[in-house]
Amino acid sequence: MDYALIVTGGRVNIDFIREYIRTLSYDKVFAVDKGLEAVDKLEITPDVIIGDFDSVKRSILDKYNEKIASKSIDTVKIEHPTMKDDSDTELAVKNAIDSGAKKITIIGATGSRMDHVLANLSLLIKMSEAGIEGDIVDETNRIRLLSSRSGRNEIVIEKENQFGKYVSLIPIEKAVYHVTMEGMLYPLYDSTLMWGNSLTISNEINEKTARIRVGDGTVLLIESRDFRK
Repeated sequence: MDYALIVTGGRVNIDFIREYIRTLSYDKVFAVDKGLEAVDKLEITPDVIIGDFDSVKRSILDKYNEKIASKSIDTVKIEHPTMKDDSDTELAVKNAIDSGAKKITIIGATGSRMDHVLANLSLLIKMSEAGIEGDIVDETNRIRLLSSRSGRNEIVIEKENQFGKYVSLIPIEKAVYHVTMEGMLYPLYDSTLMWGNSLTISNEINEKTARIRVGDGTVLLIESRDFRK
């Protein structure tokens, strides 16, 4: 398996997901607890259903239990106890890593629970440490990690293919060194970013391509756009 799509139980815009995943070439779909409801609405057959299943609708879970029992779908169900050390989403990420994923996209990882959101963002670090390209996507954000520790410390973004209007870097260490942002409205060259500073929020690409590089340290790279009603 090269590319895992993980759909978990946070905020999900079905119309957005339906269009977005058409642009992806994923090999395996993980439905995480309540994320199974979104997968069902999308009419996608999950390869793996995983979690403690304390938040998914019982009717939806029963539907897939019956399909698995009758062998009408080739889906693996992995159930964990409610009292456990890892979140359901982390369990899915670990399973994807163990299954050989080289790239992971997580959908449904954002929402109203900031504890869940921050915990899910930290999974980008786990993926990076495993040498895996990872991102978290919702209708207004695409979030990735650039880190000198993983070797994934540089990225080129084509303006015509960028996710949203804005590009932001958020350091997740006390200091991040030798940061370069070229092709941007507010360029940086070999700069130092400090934790708690908003210098690199809401930048914009103003050339055909932008090049972003981190020499020493780790940042969240967020492409974002305003919510459209």
